[in-house]
Amino acid sequence: MDKQILSPIRPSFEAVYEQYYDRIYHYAYTLLRKREDAEDVTEETFLTAYRHYHLYDPAKASLGTWLARIAHNQAVNLLHTPFYARREDLPEDYEVPDPDSGQFQEQLEAADLIMHLYGQLKPRERELLNLRYVTELKDKEIASILHLPEKTVNKRLQRLLSKCRLILHNMEQENFL
Repeated sequence: MDKQILSPIRPSFEAVYEQYYDRIYHYAYTLLRKREDAEDVTEETFLTAYRHYHLYDPAKASLGTWLARIAHNQAVNLLHTPFYARREDLPEDYEVPDPDSGQFQEQLEAADLIMHLYGQLKPRERELLNLRYVTELKDKEIASILHLPEKTVNKRLQRLLSKCRLILHNMEQENFL
């Protein structure tokens, strides 16, 4: 039987849900590029986390890392189902910034730019960027999730950022920006 981990500083699961929901959803969305799939992965992530929250050990990983690992596994499982159709085109249903905000045009252009950039990356590359910048994990935490050495994660991130800069430069040359 599983041993229950007791921690006097463990936040309520409701607080965990409130704090991490957006990060997990955005991670899943930018990885899968379908709103419905991101919602499903986010839901399954929190259901799994809820069922196993009593086993969470803060000495092994932060809550963010633990939830990101669960979300990663859920997304990978979805991607490997025979019925999942991978979309290589840009999603038409990504969320548009609030038109009432004063910076609507800038936000819209930034969102278009990011979606265009993401459309040119491989799923593994998008995942790496998501783990770093959406879930805000450190190299060590990403390495733990992807089962890679920390130096490998760091090097891949460096190469990926260089690739993104090149893509952006090429987009600028083609007058996209």
